[in-house]
Amino acid sequence: MLALVGTFAAYEAQPGGSGHVTGSSAAYSLHTLAPSAAVTDGTGAPVSGRSDGKAKNGKTGKTGKTSASAKSRRSAKAASAHRTGSPVKPTAPTHAPSPQASPSPQPTQGATPSPSPSGSSSATLAADVQKDIASGNYLLAVGQYLVENGYSAAAAAGVASCVDGESGGNPESVGSGGGGLIGWTPISSAEPNSNIITGNPAQDMMTQLSDLLYYNSTEIGQSLVDELNSQTDPVAAADFFSQNFEKPAVTDSDVVPSVAEQIYSELGS
Repeated sequence: MLALVGTFAAYEAQPGGSGHVTGSSAAYSLHTLAPSAAVTDGTGAPVSGRSDGKAKNGKTGKTGKTSASAKSRRSAKAASAHRTGSPVKPTAPTHAPSPQASPSPQPTQGATPSPSPSGSSSATLAADVQKDIASGNYLLAVGQYLVENGYSAAAAAGVASCVDGESGGNPESVGSGGGGLIGWTPISSAEPNSNIITGNPAQDMMTQLSDLLYYNSTEIGQSLVDELNSQTDPVAAADFFSQNFEKPAVTDSDVVPSVAEQIYSELGS
């Protein structure tokens, strides 16, 4: 075997030898020789294994395996931690917790919210309308209903005056092909609800008040309603309503000045 090694070493020293063959020969020698056999480099000096510090994994100074001393140190540390019963605690988060929102104050039990002035006023007018209808005071109910829906007191009183001249303020009034508060002719022309006379005065009154608002603003026109509201005298407002809304054959024949003034006074103007 030593003679064979010598032969390979001599072959490697010759100039012009193939690097590939040389490398293969050397590799063959390292893999076939026993661990205790000495290998010479041609000068008689023994050649050891890898001396360039490169491990099998190709990285200098590292073999890819944990050294026995490192394992021993970690094992000792783990054993120490086990013995003392003090495991490593996780680090607490450094960010501050989000502040909790303060609970909204709860309303006092039994307290009721105060209604807005406009809501209170509207509710009062609606209650007054219902009260007047229940008591049969239909003309004042007409005035209060119109005020509740944005009419001035003078305009509302003027309309009530003409209602008195047309029907006497009776929602069940029928005559000359028409009927109701303002004498819808024919009765079926009332809108949006033409079922205005049913024999139930309280119900028919509310239906006709709604139809009266529709008639004034939609069939006659909102611009004339605005002009009616600009009147400051209830009798003048009654004349304006008769001439531009009711339009009787005899001008102003349905105006009752005393009723205009009375309703105007009762509306608190």
